[in-house]
Amino acid sequence: MDKKAENQGNQYEIHGDTMALLPIFQEYGELLTKVLEKHQTLVTSEKPKGVIQYNCRYYGSSYRGRKDGATAIMGYRKRAPIVISEHLGIFFIPLESPDNESCIWIAQAHVKQVKPTSPDTSDIIFSNDTFISVNQGKSALETKIHRATHYRFVLELRIKEKKTPYSRSFILP
Repeated sequence: MDKKAENQGNQYEIHGDTMALLPIFQEYGELLTKVLEKHQTLVTSEKPKGVIQYNCRYYGSSYRGRKDGATAIMGYRKRAPIVISEHLGIFFIPLESPDNESCIWIAQAHVKQVKPTSPDTSDIIFSNDTFISVNQGKSALETKIHRATHYRFVLELRIKEKKTPYSRSFILP
């Protein structure tokens, strides 16, 4: 059974074990989010894009800033991967337009494999060997994952190149 993700009105905080955000519609059309974590599944009353937006702010930026950053650095205009936290290495990939309520978000670091089930559907296998089935072909999914991985690599290189003694003491515990 799914656990409730909220505790006394708190919003869901994405962390290293968060693998995916799935939209689920209640009986009367209310949109909720099913959160797949490495060791549990939760449900929050927030919309998936709302979870992403909140966590961009929580980790010190904004959704718009993260989206603009992906466009400026990589040229990605549509379905740009969103950096939740550079320091924690958390990058989320929208599987369709983030403006669609049906958009599924997956964590780049937890994607182990994409397995085609038909020309237009695939299973995304996560780091804990659980999977979700999506209505996208393997090639389209792998392109999105590779874009996010490349973006992550470019950001990590920039951070590594710019480290100073002060930034090292600030970034590393």
